[in-house]
Amino acid sequence: MDANEIIRLPDPRRNVRAEVREVVHDVDERPHVFWRVRLTGWSFPHRGPEPFLLVGDAVSRFVVIAPDGSIADAYFDKPLPDAKRVSFGYGKIVSWDFDVAIAARVRRLDRARLPKGVVDAFRPEEIG
Repeated sequence: MDANEIIRLPDPRRNVRAEVREVVHDVDERPHVFWRVRLTGWSFPHRGPEPFLLVGDAVSRFVVIAPDGSIADAYFDKPLPDAKRVSFGYGKIVSWDFDVAIAARVRRLDRARLPKGVVDAFRPEEIG
């Protein structure tokens, strides 16, 4: 076989998209404010070890994978750094690196509209 006969298939990781939003999610029946990174465009299988997402040096608190594996929602209770790549894995092992840009600035929720008793680790005056 010659090098000019080799066919290079497109890298499917280029289809992965990331969306960052500030959201309220219940943990132990109490509302908490998190920054959620939603990954789409990939198949995230359910596995025994706990899934995680790494953005710079920030590790997700937990990850929820859609029943069909098409979405991975990673929740962070600390601000995210700017990043050009994220790493997704299970347990302590990175399974995939995705070249998606993450901006450290996120549109903030209106604190006046949050439910009473919400756990909010993000202080609006400290985070853009």
